[in-house]
Amino acid sequence: MLVTPEMNARNRREALIAAGVAALAAAWLGWLFPVLWLLVGLSPLAYWWLRRRCLRRLAVMQQPFPAAWEAILGTHVAFFRALDETGQARFRQLVQIFLSEVRITGIRTEVDDTVRVLVAASAVIPTFGFHDWAYHRLHEVLIYPDAFDDAYRTTGGKENTILGMVGLHHLSGVMILSKPALLAGFDHPSGHHHVGVHEFAHLVERETHEYGIPPEVPWMAVRQWMRFVAQELAHPSRQRARLNTYAYRNEHEFFAVLAEYFFTSPASLERRDPALYALMRDLFHQDPRALLGLAPRPAGGLGRNAPCPCGSGKKYKYCCLAKTGS
Repeated sequence: MLVTPEMNARNRREALIAAGVAALAAAWLGWLFPVLWLLVGLSPLAYWWLRRRCLRRLAVMQQPFPAAWEAILGTHVAFFRALDETGQARFRQLVQIFLSEVRITGIRTEVDDTVRVLVAASAVIPTFGFHDWAYHRLHEVLIYPDAFDDAYRTTGGKENTILGMVGLHHLSGVMILSKPALLAGFDHPSGHHHVGVHEFAHLVERETHEYGIPPEVPWMAVRQWMRFVAQELAHPSRQRARLNTYAYRNEHEFFAVLAEYFFTSPASLERRDPALYALMRDLFHQDPRALLGLAPRPAGGLGRNAPCPCGSGKKYKYCCLAKTGS
């Protein structure tokens, strides 16, 4: 969430009121029990507690954006390249805030600036249409060297088919992403596979259940979505959306897979089903088809025969591209 001057002023006002109420309550208690007058000195703590996140984000927003991060966004993130100057400035600040609040940890693999920035971009893209958004429950993203199994092991066996996961229970607040799949989603996005967008779409859905629907999303669109998903899952053989079969496991996977299509191949989705595309446009308050039609291609790009960005030494088409099924 970016801190606007209006948000900062409101937060300061609310913190002052809370600190004043705390001071008055402490003074009243001190009148009854003189030893409690000491509590009056704690009222500044209440002010700081309510201001701390806002002030920290303001400080992050004022920091210069690293040139290396700018190069990564310009090379790998078509969504960023398509934005105008104002949109790109906002995208940069959202990346900075995300990386200042969410830890990115490599598990038996190196996490460099490219991985960190692309994780942040994956978080920003699905929520860019929302004015006031935060991932309240996400604290850490674990980067795995490859696909993994249900026990979070990367043994290289056939059971290693999971490319990303939002943690539950003891892993609450944690997301796991396969490093090769993350990189492939940005460098070859036209195959409808984008594990970063997929997993953060899961978080978007979870956040709306816990903290409410963003004000930009009309309730009519929410009702239309609920009816559409119920019909699709009740009659998967009809498959109006014609998505990857994985989408039809449940309503949560359906939303996440459709989000991948919406952000990686929006023109294709709109041609296939204009009404469905319009519904997704309302749900995300974005129009990636119109946006990405303006996106310049990066110099060079990543060809199928290029070395895979994961560092395996294999050609891209035989490594991460093959794993995404593109």
